Amino acid sequence: MAEKKISPRKPFSLHLNEEAFDFGLLAPDSFSAADKSEKEGFIPDRVPTSYWKDAWRRMRKNVVAMVALAVLLVIVLFAFVGPLIVPYRYDQFTDAQNLKPWHYSLEDQQAVDALLAEAESSRLTPEEALEKARAEAAAEGRKLSLTEEATIKAKAKQGNGDAALTEEDAIAQLGVKAKLFGYSRQELERKAAGEKVFPHVFGTDNFGRDYMVRIMIGARVSLLVGVFAAVLVLIIGALYGSISGYAGGMVDTVMQRIVEVIQSVPEVLVILLISVVLKENFNDKLSTSTGLLRLMFDTVGTNVIAMFIAFGSLYWVTMSRIIRGQILQLKQQEYVTAAKALGGKSSRIIKKHLLPNCIGQIVTTTFLQIPSAIFLESFLSYLGVGVDIPMTSLGSLCSAALSGLRTYPERLFIPAAVLSVMILCLNLVGDGLRDALDPKLKK
Repeated sequence: MAEKKISPRKPFSLHLNEEAFDFGLLAPDSFSAADKSEKEGFIPDRVPTSYWKDAWRRMRKNVVAMVALAVLLVIVLFAFVGPLIVPYRYDQFTDAQNLKPWHYSLEDQQAVDALLAEAESSRLTPEEALEKARAEAAAEGRKLSLTEEATIKAKAKQGNGDAALTEEDAIAQLGVKAKLFGYSRQELERKAAGEKVFPHVFGTDNFGRDYMVRIMIGARVSLLVGVFAAVLVLIIGALYGSISGYAGGMVDTVMQRIVEVIQSVPEVLVILLISVVLKENFNDKLSTSTGLLRLMFDTVGTNVIAMFIAFGSLYWVTMSRIIRGQILQLKQQEYVTAAKALGGKSSRIIKKHLLPNCIGQIVTTTFLQIPSAIFLESFLSYLGVGVDIPMTSLGSLCSAALSGLRTYPERLFIPAAVLSVMILCLNLVGDGLRDALDPKLKK
């Protein structure tokens, strides 16, 4: 009878089968203690990393998000540091009205155009040029040849006669030297006298206000409105959604029906109604008051305050739904059950255990709310229900530029480009944050 072979390993296992393994085959020092050289590199030491460091590591690999973040930082510096460098205020009237960017001043350009028009009107026709040349030749006692007559007629026909004047000649004749940046006539005189005059890089509007400073202030207002609105959405939405998801049952049902009702309300109509109510109720009270509240209403106006109230009343529903869905999953985890068994209060469990585990969704949703708020503020300012005059925003600048679109198209294109780039960069950075903070995308 054949001897039954015993497998050297246990079935379905990587462990050795001691009954079948011959330990005599091992070297005498097989079970000796490992020395220091053998221990080194056996388990490589890894630098401990936190949740945010790991997210930043993955964020840096997203080239598009990092480029958008760099552009966004430039816009932030442009909006908050730029007005400190440029010596003009957004509401300062100067004597440089309607200057174009990277162009002559309006007065200089008009003088150049008038000189060119005068030269054009005094230009001779080919026949007149030929008669004039014949008279000059007769006075000298000679007669023009056929070749000379043909040359004179050809030059007059091409506009290169004696009366022809190019724009460069007119500029040199008038002594215009403000080629790259906009200066008014008075500013040119002060510059010639040795005074330091800051150029109007983006030109000026019809009141002489520096357009670059107004774009800086407009971008600042849009960013501040977006950030403050996102913070309101974060506070209200996270609180409401966490309570609804953790409580569950009838409480959750009632709270979600309220959310559905709020979602059906048109936000623009609410902002308009709140703005009217605020103006009627606050104008009389603020006329005799002083302090921070009066300064805030005088600076940004009741329309922006209405915008904040509308955001706090309506726009938190998306955040609350996202937080509620996360809480419904997390409250079934063992650490939540252990916290309940140890007598933890519901508020402490939400604050210490549930919301910290939703931090990725909270940060991403809050950041993506900023471009939505900026777009709404710009849209309302474009309609004329945004910031109050003389405060400006990118939407109000675009609205004011429509009346002179044919003459000064840059007044519409520049703030529209800044607004578009700002919203695009915010969305790209928000998408990058979503990918970096999502635990399911970890590699």
